[in-house]
Amino acid sequence: MPQYVYRAKDNTLNVIEGTIEADNEAAAITRLGSQGVFPLVITEAVAPRSSRPSVSHRAIPSRTIAYMTRQLADLLGGGLPLLSALTLLAKQTEHRPLRQVIDSLSASVREGQSLSAAMAYHPEVFSTLYLNMVKAGEVGGGLETVLVRLADVGEADAELRSRVVSALVYPAIVLGIGLVTVGVLLVYVIPKITGIFSESGQLLPLPTRILLTISQTVTQWWWTLLLSVVVIVWLTRQWRLAPHGRQVLDQCVLRLPLVGTLSRKLETARFTRNLGVMIGQGVPILQALEVGSHNVSNVVIQRALRQVQEAVRDGTSIASALSACGQFPVFVSNMVSLGEESATVDTALLKVAVAYEREVDRTMRTLTTVLEPLLIVVVGLIVMFIVISILLPIFNIGLVAQ
Repeated sequence: MPQYVYRAKDNTLNVIEGTIEADNEAAAITRLGSQGVFPLVITEAVAPRSSRPSVSHRAIPSRTIAYMTRQLADLLGGGLPLLSALTLLAKQTEHRPLRQVIDSLSASVREGQSLSAAMAYHPEVFSTLYLNMVKAGEVGGGLETVLVRLADVGEADAELRSRVVSALVYPAIVLGIGLVTVGVLLVYVIPKITGIFSESGQLLPLPTRILLTISQTVTQWWWTLLLSVVVIVWLTRQWRLAPHGRQVLDQCVLRLPLVGTLSRKLETARFTRNLGVMIGQGVPILQALEVGSHNVSNVVIQRALRQVQEAVRDGTSIASALSACGQFPVFVSNMVSLGEESATVDTALLKVAVAYEREVDRTMRTLTTVLEPLLIVVVGLIVMFIVISILLPIFNIGLVAQ
């Protein structure tokens, strides 16, 4: 039976604290009231870490979690109780880490805990958005509907990420092949023909001298270069983990041409979709804004959303707060303003999300259209420089021989 931690006042108006066992929060409040205790705050106690099921939290793709969520919604929609649905879902899940998580959820629910409380033991799998949505579904009695919406959100987010990654695959392949080609030329080809240039005894052209210097540096000091790259990457990562460093880097990303626009559109699409779904399922607006800010990866936009939350708490409309923070396009605040006037904020936010997801797709196509030929030209120019630098002294040797 679940335990609840409470802070309450007794008959003498003294503040007391304690724990109580009950089937649910309402039953706990009833039991306390019968004892002459009037709760001020009551929350379900979190199980000690040692009593939590041992589960391997290897990376579980978001698309897999979305698929599991839809399957659970279908089972509940077919009339199965929650515990039976989880048991059946664990049997038909092929992804081993996810199956372990579902077995853990089933065990917790069997002990009398709510689904949201059971999911809270696995923050690596279920996000804050997921937990708040499930909790809202449990309170409102629409868990199946909530799970369907969560599956939609998860699939949309996974599809958006997939389109971004797919658009960058070809440029990455071109860049990788170019780097390998240049590396082979510098390390293996050029050192073998250096002797020919030395035997000629002539003054080598400037491009050839530059190329030979680069080749000798890479050949003799490759370990130093590799170590330098590793150290720079590590220092950059450590700096990004620091609050100030991440703030500076994320601010720079937003200011970059094209990349900054793409990043802002991605964050806007994710935030508006999550916020729209939460409001549509009855999550309080302040709580929805807080959860929505946690699901944004850029700390500059995160801080702006915290300002939005404070402004809304002070009585400002959502549209005005979004406009005042200065991090979202005017289209967002205009659509939210129309939604507030017609009491359809959730619908307006979802329309904004769809619009910006299309914008991201269009921007990615533009970016790859520009990036692909640009990378080919850059790699081609580097290879051409190497070839010309090799051929120039050979031509000079031939002219001297004549």
